[in-house]
Amino acid sequence: MGYKSIGKRLQMAREDAGLSQEQLAARIGCSQSTLSNYEKGRRRLYLAQLEKIAEELQKPIEYFMQPLAEDAAGSTTEGGWAGDPDAKTLMAALAKLSPAGRRLAVDFVLWLAQREEKTDA
Repeated sequence: MGYKSIGKRLQMAREDAGLSQEQLAARIGCSQSTLSNYEKGRRRLYLAQLEKIAEELQKPIEYFMQPLAEDAAGSTTEGGWAGDPDAKTLMAALAKLSPAGRRLAVDFVLWLAQREEKTDA
């Protein structure tokens, strides 16, 4: 997991939250240029700072550690879901849930996927 991948996820989460770099930087106590360097993977992001960012963006720290996929054009996406409005809506709703609520949502989606697999078979 490289700094660029973490930075890209940070940028995606910030944009999903509807915050500018200036707004998020002010909330976590750093400069806009520092946050920009985090997002570009040019500056090391320590765990304490990542915890502040994750809390402010209402994302689990694990979100920032997940690898990103590249599409055929070389664009970075979240597992091929970029541009899917349903996926974006789902991710925004999940971000608002408590950890227990997210776990329930994940369990439901896994159950639903398994049910549809059985129906298609």
